[in-house]
Amino acid sequence: MADNSDTLVVLVHGFCRHGKNMQFWREHLQDDFPNIAVADMPATHRSFRSCLASLSRTVELARPQLYRRICFAGHSMGGLLLREFLAANPLPNADKLVCVGTPHYGSKLADWALLLGFPYSGLIWPPLWALRPAARKRITTPNIPGLTIGALVSTNNAHWPGKVFLSRSADGLVESFSAEAPDADAIAYVEAPHDPMQYDLKTVQLIRQFFLHGNFDLES
Repeated sequence: MADNSDTLVVLVHGFCRHGKNMQFWREHLQDDFPNIAVADMPATHRSFRSCLASLSRTVELARPQLYRRICFAGHSMGGLLLREFLAANPLPNADKLVCVGTPHYGSKLADWALLLGFPYSGLIWPPLWALRPAARKRITTPNIPGLTIGALVSTNNAHWPGKVFLSRSADGLVESFSAEAPDADAIAYVEAPHDPMQYDLKTVQLIRQFFLHGNFDLES
């Protein structure tokens, strides 16, 4: 077990999820990282900007200035929120960022949900607007010297929406090309589809490895 008492870890859930969905990651990281803050955002019925404001409060309450370094991990939309947060708040001690199943270039499923449920989908689930490919034409890369970025991607298209509306190379909700961040210093692939990545041991082991060593080589 590493001594990382000088490290703050921030875990961020995705669309239509809650802080409790990060509990598995937290439980499997806390032996190495005792200081963990978990965002619990209104990611179902409030806007992307509202979620971003909530995330900002979570980080502020964790007193990031007290730590030598900060490591971030976000699942799905959580990765987008972390990128936006760090771009607006370039914390000098931000050290690692792992985006897990993150739709960096949006997801076609957001377009389909808004189309098939029009006009109600966008009112019921406002974050959908920020998840459209049209809203994600450019990737947000935080301008923080020394920040190392990793991306975890799945090609297990096991969720039925992905089988119906996405290409075969997808994790069930996000296509692989969208999750493969071009600014990533390292990319790894996991077997678990999109939602199960929140509860997958291999996924959290890779997050731990990246936080500790800046790579996804579990054999090192």
